[in-house]
Amino acid sequence: MDAPVTAEDQLRHEASGLAVDDILALCYTLHQRPQPARLRLYVDVLRRRGGDRAQFACALICFDLARQGDVAAQRDFGFLADTMRGLSASDELVSQLVGGDPYLGYVWELCRAQLDALDPRFAETEVEPDPELMPELDLLSDADFAEDLPDLAVDDVAMKERFEQALEAFLGGVPGYPVFDAESGFRVKNGRDVERVETFLRELDSLRDYVRVARGYRALALLFYGTHMRSKSIFGTVNLRKQELLRDGLAEFAQSGHVVGDVAGVLGALHAEPEVWAKVSDVVVDYLAWCSQHSEAIQQGPQAFDAVGRLAVRDLQRGRQRR
Repeated sequence: MDAPVTAEDQLRHEASGLAVDDILALCYTLHQRPQPARLRLYVDVLRRRGGDRAQFACALICFDLARQGDVAAQRDFGFLADTMRGLSASDELVSQLVGGDPYLGYVWELCRAQLDALDPRFAETEVEPDPELMPELDLLSDADFAEDLPDLAVDDVAMKERFEQALEAFLGGVPGYPVFDAESGFRVKNGRDVERVETFLRELDSLRDYVRVARGYRALALLFYGTHMRSKSIFGTVNLRKQELLRDGLAEFAQSGHVVGDVAGVLGALHAEPEVWAKVSDVVVDYLAWCSQHSEAIQQGPQAFDAVGRLAVRDLQRGRQRR
C-alpha cells in the first residue's frame, strides 16, 4: 500500500515544477506573514537544481532566513557566501531575479552589504558545525590495545625534524637559504595565510607532547590567530571559532607560559607585524585580571572565560577614546 501523500509532499511536488523566478515570487508573497518552514522547503527544492539562477535564488532565501535568526541557515550561508559573491557579478542575473520586487530588492541590498562586510580571509572558518549533525563514535582507548601491542618508543629526532620543518614552512623559510618570506609568519592577509596557519596549528597539536618548544609556539599561534578574526559573524552572533581559539591559547599559555618566554622573540619585525604582540598580550592580561577578580576562576579555567565578549567591549572603549 502506498504511503499517504502529505501536504508537504504535495507542496514540494508542485514547487519542483515551477521556474526559479516563480519560486522566488511565491516565497515573497509571504513576507508579511513569515513562514520559515515553507521557505526552508523552497531552499531545499532549489538546492536540488543546477544552474546559476537556482543557486542565486537558493542563497538569497537562505540569507533571508539567516538574518531572521535561523541558526541552520546562518551556518549554510557561510558556505554559500563565496558562490553568492561570484554569481552577483552578473548584473543581468541579479536584475532578472530581483528587479521589480521591492522586498526582494531590499533583501538583496542587505545581502550585498553583508557580503562586502564578510572577511574573505577566513571564509568557512567562522562557520561552526552543528553538534546535532556530528556523528557519535565509540573511540578506542589505550586499554583496548594494552594486551596486543608492545610499547612504541617515540623517535625524538624525527619529531624534532618534523617540528623544524613545520616551523620553517609557517615562517616562510626558503630551503637552503637563511632567508624568510616577509609575507609569512604571524600574518594573515588572505586565504593562503589561513591555510598556512591552520596547517601549523595541526602540526603543533600533534607535536606538543614530544617537542617542548612546540607548546610555546602553539600558545602564541592560537592567540595570534584568534585575535585576527572578527568577534561577530555577519549575522551578529558570537564567532565561536574565535572563542575556541582564544580559550585554547590561554589554556596553553597557562600551562606552558615558561616556554612562551623562550620563543616570544619570534614576534619580532621579521616574522610579525608590530601590533601582534600587543593583541596577544591584551588577551592574556585581561584573562589574568579576570582570574584575580573571581575566586573560582582558577578552577574553572579559560573555558569559562568570555574572551570574545570582553575583547569586544575593550575594542569599543578604545574606539570611543580615539574619537
